Amino acid sequence: MPDFITALKQFVHRETDENLKQVRSMWAESVEKRVSEGEAIADLVPVEVQPNRARFQFQRNLSKFRPGDELLLNRGVPYSLPNIPCVLEEEDDSTITLSPGYQQTFWGLEGGNWVLDRNVVDVRQIQIGVLSELELQPDMLRLYTDYLDGKIQPNIDAAAYQSGLKRAREIGMNASQADGFAYALATRNYYLIQGPPGTGKTWVLAHLAAELAKRGERVFITGFTHRAINNALRKIATTTQYPNVVKIGQRLHADDLGSVKNFERFDQTGLNPQGRGFIVGGTCFAVRGKKLNMVKFDTVIFDEAGQVTLPLAFAGMLAAARSVFIGDHQQMPPVIVAKHEPDWVTKSIFERLYQNGCSTMLDTTYRMNQEINAFPSQMFYGGRLKTADANRHRRLKLTQRSNSLVGQLLDPDVPEVFAAIPHIGKGMRSAEEAILAAHLIREALAGGVKPSEIAVVTPYRAQVRLIRQELRKLLPNFRQISDIVVDTVERIQGQERELIVISLVTSDPAHASNRASFYFMPNRLNVAITRPSLKRIILGSPHLFKTDVNDPKHRQWVELFRAFYQSSNVVHVNLDDVYNLTPSS
Repeated sequence: MPDFITALKQFVHRETDENLKQVRSMWAESVEKRVSEGEAIADLVPVEVQPNRARFQFQRNLSKFRPGDELLLNRGVPYSLPNIPCVLEEEDDSTITLSPGYQQTFWGLEGGNWVLDRNVVDVRQIQIGVLSELELQPDMLRLYTDYLDGKIQPNIDAAAYQSGLKRAREIGMNASQADGFAYALATRNYYLIQGPPGTGKTWVLAHLAAELAKRGERVFITGFTHRAINNALRKIATTTQYPNVVKIGQRLHADDLGSVKNFERFDQTGLNPQGRGFIVGGTCFAVRGKKLNMVKFDTVIFDEAGQVTLPLAFAGMLAAARSVFIGDHQQMPPVIVAKHEPDWVTKSIFERLYQNGCSTMLDTTYRMNQEINAFPSQMFYGGRLKTADANRHRRLKLTQRSNSLVGQLLDPDVPEVFAAIPHIGKGMRSAEEAILAAHLIREALAGGVKPSEIAVVTPYRAQVRLIRQELRKLLPNFRQISDIVVDTVERIQGQERELIVISLVTSDPAHASNRASFYFMPNRLNVAITRPSLKRIILGSPHLFKTDVNDPKHRQWVELFRAFYQSSNVVHVNLDDVYNLTPSS
């Protein structure tokens, strides 16, 4: 067991050190180089400055930054003053909004020519502290390692399980949902619920948390991201109307909580830490500090547990007597930047426990019709993911459709289509795909599809911005353009739309090969192709499938992409037909 803790401590140090190394190495490059690599935004001009919020205008943004990222505002030399740690709050086509980091302020900020670089906040001491605490509790450490090794299985109270099944039927759950719900209610130690796309994972979580709280438990909801935590809390509030639901965390991360109230610390909530029947959301870090460490929870529920590493999971598990892990190891895994030996340290808590065979898979998707579900069910879920009767034959409804290329691709009678566009040599941006994506959206809107039911998914932030630019050119006066989601795969996980357009972008095999561990990851493909309910349109170049890689694992991943392409309804698109749609200026 000492080797177990040592390996995890080394994992934490290597991950943090590699993050710091990559960022500091990039800082040493010129501003132009950092900008071209997507690691900086230059020539920022403040247009609105408050001590705790600042908005900047830019001429060009090719960065990979996304809301929530830790950044560093500087004059071009990150090592030199002034340099202000900050967090990206939001962005649009011409401005970016920041909030200052811990104990920082934008007071006195003036002038132009600011540069925004990536930053890293070193929080390893929290994770190392968790692992050191486990070292001092050998019985608890042995318990957790026995969980991971499959030596201790979920300990289920039979009477409580039967009671849970009865309650699940009253709620209206299907057989697999009821099974997972009942086992999670009845376990004395831990349980896993696998939730493939569209199977009601968060809905089950909401009822589970509320039922536990109604029975007098103190329930902690956590996850890898604030977005996942907030989504779970919001679902609990809207689905069950249970009253005692709060979030503990910074206000910066509380903008999508709906009716759920956010507090900086638990002692501001008015709840008694020794009281009963409340639900609290927060990060695994929150229970390690003064914000929340005065509460001893009965059950911790991890949402998106497939992204939670072992050190983070242990931080949450130590806060409660029982743990329920809800997630899907076939969707986005933990974010890993360094190379590690042994390999098991990189696995999520969900994947480690899942391999022991004691879990419930929710097996009915209420999102995808049968054509969209066919490939992911077969390739990622062993053919076990069924399509619910109600959505099996559902189709996109269009009140009008042209006879053009765009109209052909939107044909509701063909729910999944691959538009093969023979561009070549493209890396992280493809104007051809951006143009076609924008026209597909315009035609869908003209056919009556709601803006809120349309999304475009792509691997790269640079392509996200290019598509948004093309959309604004094509729909300059459309007030609801912000309702159309255009984002990366990571940001779209957990969401769904009637119509999803996926822009694969890359047509340079060398570029794809160099980024194979990112680009061809099967989990990312699974997330992207399972967001739509009625219509999926893939935009991509056949040249992508000429990619050759040396790593055997990556070679299998490329083959999976080829299999997806070969299984699709392929429409070969002439480049001139795309260019004739509109000029990209």
